Amino acid sequence: MNQESWLHRAEQDDKRTTRREALIGGALLATAAIGFALKPRRVEKLLGSAKLESLVPATFGDWKYEAASGMILPPPDQLRDKIYSQMVTRAYTRADGAVVMLLIAYSGAQDGTIQVHRPEVCYPASGFRLTTNEAHDTPLTPGLAIPSRYIVAEADLRREQLVYWTRVGDYFPARWSEQRTAVMKENFAGVIPDGVLVRLSTVGGGDERTLLDAFARDLYAAIGPRLRSVLVGMDRGIKPLK
Repeated sequence: MNQESWLHRAEQDDKRTTRREALIGGALLATAAIGFALKPRRVEKLLGSAKLESLVPATFGDWKYEAASGMILPPPDQLRDKIYSQMVTRAYTRADGAVVMLLIAYSGAQDGTIQVHRPEVCYPASGFRLTTNEAHDTPLTPGLAIPSRYIVAEADLRREQLVYWTRVGDYFPARWSEQRTAVMKENFAGVIPDGVLVRLSTVGGGDERTLLDAFARDLYAAIGPRLRSVLVGMDRGIKPLK
């Protein structure tokens, strides 16, 4: 190969290298720009500086706060304090002998890496088997029903029925997969959402969904706007997860 051919090939190689580097550099810049544009910029904390314990009334309707003993709590693993910034656990009684246990667990940041525990995990971890686990809508007011789950959890000496829902931002995911999707949708919208788990449960042999729904309606009617926003979000419309 003569010197002229060698120089020509070297020039061509340099041009290809330059174009390749330019393409790679452009792709990296585009990726960085997209990442910057999609980076969540607003942290949603509907509870603010308020204390959850003070927002949940001790008495409302026909219900009176008694205690919180015997409740199944989220597993006390090392992440629980990071997952939940505040938690309220109470048992309420009614004059006819009905007892409903309430758990509200609030998380101030659902960033996709830490998520609320779901009862499908907590109860089996406590020795229960789930004999029923199905979709349920919890009616709070006319025109407002929250997508929830109805679960029957049984152990040797205890049969517990519960209705629960989770809110992540403006979404109400009913499964782990939907929960992750809700976090991603909020993040893509530029928001780090807050999240809440609301669980109502009772011990009994019959179907107690009517009792649990009635308790939810009475509670919702008695609380103020701050706690309402925590339980059902600022946007009262129910957004589908697609």
